[in-house]
Amino acid sequence: MRVDICSKCHPFFSGEAARIIDIEGQVDRFYKKLQARQTHVEAKQARESAKTTDRPIADLELSTRAADALKKAGITTVGQLLARLKEGDSALLAISGFGQSSLTTVKKKLRGLGYELPTGTPEAA
Repeated sequence: MRVDICSKCHPFFSGEAARIIDIEGQVDRFYKKLQARQTHVEAKQARESAKTTDRPIADLELSTRAADALKKAGITTVGQLLARLKEGDSALLAISGFGQSSLTTVKKKLRGLGYELPTGTPEAA
């Protein structure tokens, strides 16, 4: 049996990886895809780590009135806000100085940051 590849001249065996011929740019395309995947994974991990519930309410960039109303009610972190949302929209609307527009803004900001809002909660009429 005659074989064109032997352990004396094949780059895998000889260690001469520079001899790999990349005629159509396949190696470059592979490395670009690999880099894109790595970037995607890192971005996903960054988003997941940013979704901590210990994040302060100030990060939501709410109006001054809404932020002050939440602080007076003792809600200082996103986790506390999400816990109050689990009780229903009326639990947040019961806070003095926190109205329907503030509630809508809070929900939009939380969704924009990637938080999953509790479902099945009774909506305010």
